[in-house]
Amino acid sequence: MNRTRRLLSVVAGLVVASLTLSACGVLWDAKTASTPRASLAPNLDAVPEGFDDFYAQALDWRECDGVDDGTYDCTEVTAPLDWTDPEGGEIELAVIRRQADSGDPAGSLLTNPGGPGASGFDLIAHSALFAVGEELAAAYDVVGFDPRGVGRSTAVTCLDPEAMDAYLYGIPEHPRGTPEWEQELTESNRVFAEACEAESGGILPFITTDNAARDLDLLRAVLGDATLTYLGYSYGTFLGATYAKLFPDRAGRLVLDGAVDPSISGTEMGMVQA
Repeated sequence: MNRTRRLLSVVAGLVVASLTLSACGVLWDAKTASTPRASLAPNLDAVPEGFDDFYAQALDWRECDGVDDGTYDCTEVTAPLDWTDPEGGEIELAVIRRQADSGDPAGSLLTNPGGPGASGFDLIAHSALFAVGEELAAAYDVVGFDPRGVGRSTAVTCLDPEAMDAYLYGIPEHPRGTPEWEQELTESNRVFAEACEAESGGILPFITTDNAARDLDLLRAVLGDATLTYLGYSYGTFLGATYAKLFPDRAGRLVLDGAVDPSISGTEMGMVQA
């Protein structure tokens, strides 16, 4: 696979999320006042060597709103850009929490809606009860986050809105299926991939599922949980399975809904779904 196609495989899943976030904006309408609540002390068992400061960070929760009558608060978590180098830079992960309705949470339930590239922050802000149901919302603090490269977190940036519209919705000049049509699409994809690389501040090589799973472990720890409780949909099942592979001793209750076959590539999956 050439360099352009590798870049496309990294950024393609982020396009829909970027469009959704820019189109929807913030849709919340507060119904009740939210009261930020401090997290438990970070869980510092089995911290990866050199990453102590990341795992020990204290979270600064602030009031934010969701679409139902639950109590919501938000924060940012600082994660390493490169999980092989604690000095290799930092990114921010945007996090929203719907506090357990019981007032006595059994722990945190982290969620991912799939994609890759969908906003887990929006999933909880806009539809927490739909995503997890009332019973789990009563028992757990339900947590959503935008993965690295997405939305409110340190995000991949590609084209300006006008150019993005042209890339996604423009009609090719040449007839479908002709060599000229294929060359036109290849050139359009090259321009798109190079724009993403140029505009994203060097983060593209670090937008991987393995790194996202390590971010998930960081979130677990800074929320004060000894093991991960997790609900993932679609691509979120692949993220959850990757977490269980990397951290088998810290995988608690994982629900993987609409499982993705981890043995096939993203290109193959796209061809099957087309």
